Amino acid sequence: MHPNLNGMKILITGASSGLGFEMSRALLGCGADIAMAARPGEKLTLAVETLEAEGFAPFMLPMDVTDETSIDAAKERLLSRWAAPDMLINNAGISIGSVEPDFPFDTARFYDVSPAAFRAVVETNFTGYFLVSRAFVPLMVERGRGRVVNVSTSLTTMSMVGQTPYGPSRAGAEALTMLMSAELAPLGITVNVLLPGGAADTGLIPPGKREQYLARGVLPATIMNEAVIYLASPEAEGVTGQRFIGKEFKR
Repeated sequence: MHPNLNGMKILITGASSGLGFEMSRALLGCGADIAMAARPGEKLTLAVETLEAEGFAPFMLPMDVTDETSIDAAKERLLSRWAAPDMLINNAGISIGSVEPDFPFDTARFYDVSPAAFRAVVETNFTGYFLVSRAFVPLMVERGRGRVVNVSTSLTTMSMVGQTPYGPSRAGAEALTMLMSAELAPLGITVNVLLPGGAADTGLIPPGKREQYLARGVLPATIMNEAVIYLASPEAEGVTGQRFIGKEFKR
């Protein structure tokens, strides 16, 4: 039995596909109000329309997590609708496939990665978490309550050969999570890590490689739903600085 999350206001980045889309659907199904954030465009529009066709009413929030101006505009738009989010899920990310299209079937050395590709991944997967949290967490601090969930990857992936810059970007975000948790705990804000527990069938799979990935075995995009519902629920009140693995999660 899922908890009733009526009235819970949750902002999810990277919500236009994959894990973010499925978390949006699952939390909407529990009664939460969801702001689906992603870069503006047809992909985000279609994601929102898909859930509307299922009877839900998500709030579409165009936002580029690497751009402070875009984040500030999204914040103002959100504040016209909500006083503040009760929960922020930092999920927007770029996969290793954007840097190495043949990964994991062929891997590049770190020095073969272009500076532009390195920056793009780090700016989304690490700096983006900082920028979005910097914009929205103070709203929670003003009220003395709130929750942050930062989506990450396995510890093995962080240092795996061929995972530059994806692995290091997630390692940085996870270190940031622990610092945020320690700083925000006295202010009534919890901060936790959530990860699938393996490669998942999401929009981050490189174009044309889906069948190869599926043949190797991937987790469903719904793999983190049960854990994220728990983290949004009254049951998780006060839980902070923890790592939750979707495929291992048991209520």
